[in-house]
Amino acid sequence: MKSKSRSLSGAVLMLLIIPIFAGLLACMPVPIGDPERSKIDPELTGIWVTLKDSESLDEPGFYVFEPYDKRTWLVSGAGLVAGDNPDLPDFDLTAYKGWVELAAADPVTEGYVSIEDMVVYKAWVKKLGGEVFMTWEPKMLLDDGIAEPEAWFTFHVVKKGRDRIELRYVDGNSDLFDDVDETRRAYEKVISKNANNPELYADEDDADVVLVRVQETELELFEELLDIIVNWN
Repeated sequence: MKSKSRSLSGAVLMLLIIPIFAGLLACMPVPIGDPERSKIDPELTGIWVTLKDSESLDEPGFYVFEPYDKRTWLVSGAGLVAGDNPDLPDFDLTAYKGWVELAAADPVTEGYVSIEDMVVYKAWVKKLGGEVFMTWEPKMLLDDGIAEPEAWFTFHVVKKGRDRIELRYVDGNSDLFDDVDETRRAYEKVISKNANNPELYADEDDADVVLVRVQETELELFEELLDIIVNWN
């Protein structure tokens, strides 16, 4: 990651962080995997955008996966809302091409797009049942420091080539967890046994979040765009 990506994560940490997924019922009462024993996958490091045509997302957004250490990532992200200036061109954020056109626009103003929510997570991976799962631990900044999380988000990670990944929420309210002790090992056993069981997931058929990697050739454009919209917020 370039220095601007690192500074972006620092800027996000200085803002009021509102978890985008706070209203979802897919959260888990325990973290899956151990962040002290995990190992990051370098292929997941980078800047990713979400596409607006992902059915479970009302608006597009971006995430920066930056290694915090050899075991975990700091995931900084924002949900975006379209601008309301009718004199400015619309950008088709249902496709990566539209994101590139937005990032290359000069000048980029709030009439194009602005930030809706900001989030920061600590993330790590765990392999269960032959599949890769990623846990996101919310990091909420309060007056007295970072609050201890009360819930976690766990995703089934499916790579669709190097530049596209699909995430499916593990549903913490699934009947599969009924009568299971609320411990990490007990929940991991259920996930391992049901990794390919649709009943494990919030959406039994489709991915909940689709991430597309920002390409190296457009990385500088996106870094500049993210710096601008963070300053707007």
